[in-house]
Amino acid sequence: MSVQHGTNLTNIKEKNRALALRLIATEQSVSRADLARNMHLTKTTLGNIVSELIAKDIIREYTAPVDDSETALGRRPITLDLSLSSPLVMGMLIKRNLLSVILADLKGSILDQINWEYESADADLLIDTLMKLYHTLVSRHKRRILAIGISSIGPVDMINRKILSPANFWGIHDLPIASIIEEKTSLPAYLIHDSSAGALAEKIYSKKAKDLDNLLYLHIMNGIGVGYILKGKLYDGDMGQGGELGHMSINFTGPLCNCGNNGCLELYANIHTMNAKMQSLRSIYKGASLLSPDKNHTWNEIISAATSMDFLATAAVDDFCNYIAFALKNVISLMDIRHIIVGYDSAAHTTILEDTLELKLNSDVAEKDGKIRVEKSYFGSNAPLIGSIAVVTDKIFSGELNIF
Repeated sequence: MSVQHGTNLTNIKEKNRALALRLIATEQSVSRADLARNMHLTKTTLGNIVSELIAKDIIREYTAPVDDSETALGRRPITLDLSLSSPLVMGMLIKRNLLSVILADLKGSILDQINWEYESADADLLIDTLMKLYHTLVSRHKRRILAIGISSIGPVDMINRKILSPANFWGIHDLPIASIIEEKTSLPAYLIHDSSAGALAEKIYSKKAKDLDNLLYLHIMNGIGVGYILKGKLYDGDMGQGGELGHMSINFTGPLCNCGNNGCLELYANIHTMNAKMQSLRSIYKGASLLSPDKNHTWNEIISAATSMDFLATAAVDDFCNYIAFALKNVISLMDIRHIIVGYDSAAHTTILEDTLELKLNSDVAEKDGKIRVEKSYFGSNAPLIGSIAVVTDKIFSGELNIF
């Protein structure tokens, strides 16, 4: 029989404080009346929560700017916001060839950032570098740091807080990075898969996604990953290894992937196959592209060219989306998710990839089942970085991490 845990008054108070802080940090121009209405609390109860948060220098009250009509009516709205000396959260992003360490407030606003590019590393160098970046940021700021979020390429084991065995990561494996960082900094540390981090960043801080109960975040970088928000919460499976969409087999008789499976999505949907697609069409459609035939083009170059309706680049994007759509249809059939948010690196202000993918996903969807919507990430390629902050603030806003 499952054990049911009761809720005492202390727990209720902690959850109410956490919820009030979440609303103040993630909504704009929140007043006491707004909080009382959204939280269904009496003014007295809400007033006690606000007074406590102010006393602890976590939030402040200030007079919001008013327009002429409000001034004429004598209104001076009092708004709640984070204190200018409120505590901060540190985020660490681990990618192949790049480490980023940031300090941000509870709104997810980055106050400081250091990047370190590298060509190779072992586990010791990785940890030593992260700690150097940590100490550099700590020396620049006097505000209290609550915890550290670590967003990493996968696969990761969120239970044992390890980076497992990412492909092409110089043999780094089974690295208990959260435990090591926690021991060296004496701060709570939380590990999350970079795709799940992207999903959480969208859910907590994106205007597009924070009201969605279910969404899928599709992360396209060196590989292809997904993160899930289900019923308003991050879904990360039993071990936190559910984000490896790139290693879903779409052809069980296909070539062997370095993960051990046959016909993985990443073997078909990648920058190399996009370049190969363009090269294969050049002899048929001569002069149909402004892209040079003498080099392999980057993701950014192909997306930018496709935005300008370059024929070969558009064909490459279409081919890429065919494979992605095939895999996503399997996920949608299993999980019934209708909102997909895509994050990737692109200098072009375009939605050609999203529009193409949405068209393919809806090609055989009955109208009664509801349209599948595909949108560009609010954060572009930075969602996993913001997610390193969100993995901490999510625990603060739920009351799991008590900062009071």
